[in-house]
Amino acid sequence: MLQSVVDFSHTSPSSQRYLLHILIMAPIVTLALMAASLLGVMSAPVSHDPKIEVAALNTKYSGYGVIDADQFHRGACHDIEYSSNDAVVAINAAQFGGSKRGSSACGKYVKVNRADSDSNHYIFKVVDVCKDCEENSLLFSERALREFSNQDHLPIDWELIGDAEEEKGEEEKEEKEEKEKEEKEEKEDKDDHDDDHTSKPESGHHSGRTYRGRGTWFSDTRGSCGVDFSQDEMIVALNEAQQGVQYGPNSKCFQKIRVSVKGEPSKSVVVRVVDTCPHRYCSYGQLDLSQAAFKKFAPMSKGVLDLEWSFV
Repeated sequence: MLQSVVDFSHTSPSSQRYLLHILIMAPIVTLALMAASLLGVMSAPVSHDPKIEVAALNTKYSGYGVIDADQFHRGACHDIEYSSNDAVVAINAAQFGGSKRGSSACGKYVKVNRADSDSNHYIFKVVDVCKDCEENSLLFSERALREFSNQDHLPIDWELIGDAEEEKGEEEKEEKEEKEKEEKEEKEDKDDHDDDHTSKPESGHHSGRTYRGRGTWFSDTRGSCGVDFSQDEMIVALNEAQQGVQYGPNSKCFQKIRVSVKGEPSKSVVVRVVDTCPHRYCSYGQLDLSQAAFKKFAPMSKGVLDLEWSFV
């Protein structure tokens, strides 16, 4: 059959044997190459990571912030431990990234602020993924969301940042300078009184100085100053950094504070300090107003106000 296909008449016997060998082996080699190719495809590693990109750094997203304790503890960030008492967030699955180390949002930080009001921004660490959250949305721990809202679902603007230290550094520097300035003024105030042979100042604050910070509302009816009160009263819980030790020489218990919303100084109320807002909820300059006091400025559903205030 091969003789009828290929003309060997003009070739030597050795050449004929060589050509015959090639014709016989060619199909076998072709089949071997095809088998090797197929085996290579079958044995190639398959990636189980979805083709999802992590949220871009320093890019603003608008979505919703929610609370749902059941959504946490998915364990997507294997080397990060956290509890429900930590101020942390989980990013929606569409923007969380892959599961490989370095390709996800694990360990990065988000800078968040309310989208429905002109509020300060807050920084939280990403510790997990929220599989049931909509794209552009974040899942907050209870403690994290309560830093800027009393709602369980609200519109937010946020961006992913690589390291919180640079962002927080400026804030901490300003807060430290503010605190040092106040301590210096209090010391000067005390020294002036001592030079005049008068008693130590009763309040320990610098009267007339204006402070700025976030204002929220609270629900307690008994506070750190040891008195019962009603939420219908014009009262306030002062941040721990400025409150001082209870009944100590610099305690602000029962001092009066004049409060106004930033940019609206003519609309103000006077409240009395009856409680302390712990440092994990209120930083320097921040206040927790009674519900009656908060409603003088806005409905309680607003949640957070930017305040200016001073001791009177």
